[in-house]
Amino acid sequence: MLDPDGIDGDHPPDLDDLALGAVAREALLASRFIGPDHPDRDRVDAYSKNLSDKELLDRFKARAGVKTHGALYSGVGEVGLLLKDGIISLRPLRYEGRGGFGPLRGDHTVELPETVSDEELGAAIRHLVDVSRRPWRY
Repeated sequence: MLDPDGIDGDHPPDLDDLALGAVAREALLASRFIGPDHPDRDRVDAYSKNLSDKELLDRFKARAGVKTHGALYSGVGEVGLLLKDGIISLRPLRYEGRGGFGPLRGDHTVELPETVSDEELGAAIRHLVDVSRRPWRY
């Protein structure tokens, strides 16, 4: 869900491991859990519905410099990150089409201590993006 108090950043696709880890850590430290009983739930829900799916997709295509939905998702990979109790969990997901992602077969989750270096975090993310893109290799 989009969060009006969250961060929204674009980064070049050629970040090195150090820079990738640093932006991932920044996002993790800025994230928060907004459950159904959270006092900000209604405000966050209204904000996330402010943009239609088409408007959000158009925004992503413009950011990526592409014109079609297929081009936007060509060769895509996704890694979910979670910081909880001093542990960073990284989980690769597979592309299921139409902009959706789902779990891979088997457990490819990597857990790292929150104190891991930015460079090690970035390297782990980069590896799991490859797992996400080509799970049959792993």
